[in-house]
Amino acid sequence: MVFAMQGLIDILTLLFFICGGALLAKFRLAPKNSIVDGIVRYVLWALLFSMGFRIGNNPELFANLGTMGIMALATAVLAVTGSCLAVYGASFVVPGLRRLEARGSGPRPSDTISSSAPRWSLRKRFLAFIAQLKAPLKLLAFVVAGLLTGMFLPPAAFDMGRVTGWTLDALLFFIGMQFVQSGTSLKKAFASPAALVVPLATMVGTLASSLVLVPLFSLTAGKAMALAGGFGWYSLSGVLISNLGDPVLGSVSFLANMFRESLALLLIPFLGRSKVPVMAVSVGGATSMDVTLPLIEQSAGPWIVPISFMSGALLSLVVPFLVPLCFKLG
Repeated sequence: MVFAMQGLIDILTLLFFICGGALLAKFRLAPKNSIVDGIVRYVLWALLFSMGFRIGNNPELFANLGTMGIMALATAVLAVTGSCLAVYGASFVVPGLRRLEARGSGPRPSDTISSSAPRWSLRKRFLAFIAQLKAPLKLLAFVVAGLLTGMFLPPAAFDMGRVTGWTLDALLFFIGMQFVQSGTSLKKAFASPAALVVPLATMVGTLASSLVLVPLFSLTAGKAMALAGGFGWYSLSGVLISNLGDPVLGSVSFLANMFRESLALLLIPFLGRSKVPVMAVSVGGATSMDVTLPLIEQSAGPWIVPISFMSGALLSLVVPFLVPLCFKLG
């Protein structure tokens, strides 16, 4: 009962910061969009640095980094595989998910280019793909910088968990502002059944596939699902689990969700051109509303943008509730 109450308090605290930022933006009391975007970027960098520092500055965590990496990679591969299988299965019963229906919903990438426009050369495609990797590599650099800093400094005299918790609260506060300021029409996104089916299938496929981790790494079912339940939102899921009392598992979750985003960037160009292009949205998880959205649009076409954004938004809203809930199940 005590643990359930604490989990509820943690969830309500996160929701308080998200709604607080959203209300300020709603009543036009928030800074300009460009300022909020800049603040979110810098706060995210600070959070990633502190997560890396927390690993490097803890001898026990750093000693287990190799084992954590294997578990994290397995979690990411299973999550991506489960998501794709679930969405592929749903495509047989839900209209609008397969390529034939997608053509009726809007133009494909090739349809948006006039016949007189030159096709991209293989070199240009490769350079465009490399450009898509710049953002995640830059974020990874902050983690590595924090890791190296923590390794060479003596153990911190303060609680790093509180530092990452405060940083996360600040990030959620400004993300609430950012969401309202985007002005995206939720009504239009909900018009397609895929807008709800894709995130639901992604959630079911991710959580179901994570149960394979139970026999592989001697985890409980709840902790296995908590590991994968970040859906690629590494800056949140790792902090949540760490602050719930398991910094080792929190670090694994952090790495697993980073690996998921990296795998998504590799797979989206292929999945977006498959018979079930919404699988490109599924592998992106929570990142399909921001980081991976441009690549998804380029690979599948403009018609997929509302579906991608809504899927990422819904999964992002679920993470603060789902991860603590799964973790508490034990």
